Amino acid sequence: MGGVIFVIVVTLEIMKMISPPSVKIQKHVTLVYVGAENCTPCDIWQRNQGTAFRDSAEFHRLTYREVKSPSLLDVMKDDNWPEDLRAYRQTIGQHAGVPLWLVIADDRLVLQGFGATQWQTAVLPKIKSLLR
Repeated sequence: MGGVIFVIVVTLEIMKMISPPSVKIQKHVTLVYVGAENCTPCDIWQRNQGTAFRDSAEFHRLTYREVKSPSLLDVMKDDNWPEDLRAYRQTIGQHAGVPLWLVIADDRLVLQGFGATQWQTAVLPKIKSLLR
């Protein structure tokens, strides 16, 4: 009996050595941009950092969605949010402003950030780390 167990253990160890390394599973990453037509910081982000991001390698490896309202006063209204994104809207704090980004990995909200500073310091680094 002991010999059989020894053979099984040795076989398992050999299989570990010759098996290909485990493949890292890629997360499905979605970036949701939330803004308004009459939002100056939103326009600045869209023209500058937004344009640069849309030209980046990271952009082509994720799903990008936009929620744009005609007015800052309407940012949270149902009419401006696709139905499949409304559940994520519920997590947005009352003090959040626009431009706002929601980073979603495998259907789970992993980061929420707003303002140009948070784009650079939190949102973009999080996207890059998820796509590694």
